[in-house]
Amino acid sequence: MIAYRKANLSDNRARGIILVMKIAIVHYTSWPVIGGVESVIRQHAQLMVRHGHEVAILCGEGGAFDKQIQTLVLRELNSQEPLVQAAQEEAYNGRPGPAYFRLLETLQRQLRPLFTIFDRFVVHNMFTMPFNLAGTQALSGLAEPGRKTIAWTHDLAASNPDYKIPPYRAFDLIRERQSGVRYVTISEARAAEFRNLMGSEVDAIVPNGLDFAGVCTLTPEVANLVREDLATSIILFYPTRILARKNIAFALQIVGALRDIGLQVRLLISGAPDSHNRSSAEHFAGLKRLAADLQIQGLISWVNELFYVDERQLHSLYMVADAMLFPSRQEGFGLPLLEAAAHRLPVFCANIEPLKSIALSGTLLFDLRDAPRNVALRIRNAFAEDAMFKRKKQLLRDYSAERLYLEKMEPILRDLL
Repeated sequence: MIAYRKANLSDNRARGIILVMKIAIVHYTSWPVIGGVESVIRQHAQLMVRHGHEVAILCGEGGAFDKQIQTLVLRELNSQEPLVQAAQEEAYNGRPGPAYFRLLETLQRQLRPLFTIFDRFVVHNMFTMPFNLAGTQALSGLAEPGRKTIAWTHDLAASNPDYKIPPYRAFDLIRERQSGVRYVTISEARAAEFRNLMGSEVDAIVPNGLDFAGVCTLTPEVANLVREDLATSIILFYPTRILARKNIAFALQIVGALRDIGLQVRLLISGAPDSHNRSSAEHFAGLKRLAADLQIQGLISWVNELFYVDERQLHSLYMVADAMLFPSRQEGFGLPLLEAAAHRLPVFCANIEPLKSIALSGTLLFDLRDAPRNVALRIRNAFAEDAMFKRKKQLLRDYSAERLYLEKMEPILRDLL
């Protein structure tokens, strides 16, 4: 069932031939049911689709949340279904009976043809939790050698005294490693529980990841604009129109100086030239020439050339920024300083009135006669002492859902680990 095709990934850069698989993600419930596992399933499914795979969700309760992802509801997977509850009662009494075996046969009949369609079954928690033992048995019986079935393990009920798992044989399904199944845990702690319970090592550990763009409700345009730089670069934002008094040339020189002292940096400039003012267009052309002379064209984004900056885009630009750079020579008030504060951004701005009068504590003020390198050094020192900035970059480096997918999940799906 594995096919090959050309695919364009989310960053619109061709990565050549990639392995395309049909992947089924299985759980008792799926989105819009609210829960930690359901959120991870939704994230994983969208990442798989973004990277070229065909994905379906098999669940006992759930609905469509993405037009590219099919949701197939098998009510017999839902722990609240009357037949499931009857089967569970039999199992907890130590004697699986008519309800249990009727449920098992139904699920085997439903799932068997699906195992011929899908290349991978990623089963969340059902191999280690007791909520539908007939479902676990059906999946275990259909699992084949060759690493087709992956038990994505968030929790292990048999090692948690809160669950009071009885000693009956039916519960060995979640106490013992099942043949033909690869096990993945979401943390070292869960891997240790697995080792103590089952006497073997997990096949991989893949932490849950953060979808920064989703959590911060970024627009797709802004998310794509900074996707490669969020974790590794200082992202400065200058919300301004392209006007001479905004002193954008000094901002470009500061960026060049930051680059020269060894920092990775991006500058996002939100505004557009005044279309009614010919001198504004000429000024813009001059700024682009300056960026070329400084060899920083790749570090500067003239955002309004890429897409129209409305309120949603502006909010997203504030959310991805690490600080505001505001070297304006003349302002009537300086509202962006307050907007930056509302978004908890540090502000580096010109020491002019009225900016210095409204600047909140912690604002880095610089003299417009300062050398760009001196301003850059002060900015570097500010970030070196900024614990919130360090935490944010660590979060994006270590727990980026995209990075974890590429470095850990995709190799598991391809059996490269």
